[in-house]
Amino acid sequence: MKIPAMASLAVAAVLSTLSLSSFAQPPACLDGTPHKQTLVTVAKGVELQVLDWGGGDQSHTLVLLTGLGDNAHVYDQFAFQFIDNFHVIGITRRGYPPSSVPQPAPTAAGGGFDVATRASDDIAVLDSLAIKKAVFVGHSVAGSELSAIGLNYKDRVEKLVYLDAFDLSRRFQLPDIPPPPYTDADNRSLQIFLAASERLEDILRPAQAVCLAVTFDSNGRITDSTTPGWVPQAILQGVQTIPPIDWAKVEAPRLGIFDRPSVQGRLPYYWYLSDDDKKKFDMNWPGIVQWYSERTEEFAAEHAGTPVPVVYLLPDAPHYFYLNDQAMVVLAMREFLLGK
Repeated sequence: MKIPAMASLAVAAVLSTLSLSSFAQPPACLDGTPHKQTLVTVAKGVELQVLDWGGGDQSHTLVLLTGLGDNAHVYDQFAFQFIDNFHVIGITRRGYPPSSVPQPAPTAAGGGFDVATRASDDIAVLDSLAIKKAVFVGHSVAGSELSAIGLNYKDRVEKLVYLDAFDLSRRFQLPDIPPPPYTDADNRSLQIFLAASERLEDILRPAQAVCLAVTFDSNGRITDSTTPGWVPQAILQGVQTIPPIDWAKVEAPRLGIFDRPSVQGRLPYYWYLSDDDKKKFDMNWPGIVQWYSERTEEFAAEHAGTPVPVVYLLPDAPHYFYLNDQAMVVLAMREFLLGK
């Protein structure tokens, strides 16, 4: 579900009521992307998938952190935009296979999936790989991790890049909007689901990112999510328990590339909603648009003693604009990271 500053929950939302299957993935899921995969232990009983797309030596490392519901394969194409200057790795957070899914479900709000633990997991990956310092790039809900790393692990950060990654601490005080109207028919195959994802949310997901997130039956039909529903709920609960980010204390240079939605622009799936859901959307959307504006203004504010933030606003852009509009996003990032 595409809601402000949060990666799509469509897979979990659509598939959560379906029965689990253990059939093999269809041929389209074959992963031909050149990378190396390792599982790094970050805590007792918890391993995280780390994808290594190569590049330069580890003294210039760029770390890609995912949005809610994604695994590191969501960056399978995007990562290669930077291997000429950086050693590029991606981390799949706990709860999303092939990273560990700790059991049982936490009883405390965000327990084990709180922002502090997620940031600590990322630093534990760097420690395991003997990486002293890195550029951190995060999409959507990873913005909370970026800020926590910038505040609590300042000596490990070169620069921070926020890709539609907002301070979500106050997001859930707002009423929500109807989710994209996926149907059971959209699960008939990987290709049909990817087409629905592009039609409804304007998301050009890499196939492998979806293949690891779902299970299939013998006919190639999507049957379930590989992540329990309580995992994204715990992550969102953890986000809600933190105070708003004090940007004056984030000392690392930061770049923010954000969607700038308009009331008139709505979202791609709006036109597929029922009349009742359109009315609910129209009632709640203006407040969410205002929320976007307020959060970007806070991010962009200048503070004495810290670098001036660099901000790009993309009018009515899709939440996954780093996939759909790589030319602009990559240029902005390269200028910020490399000065060219």
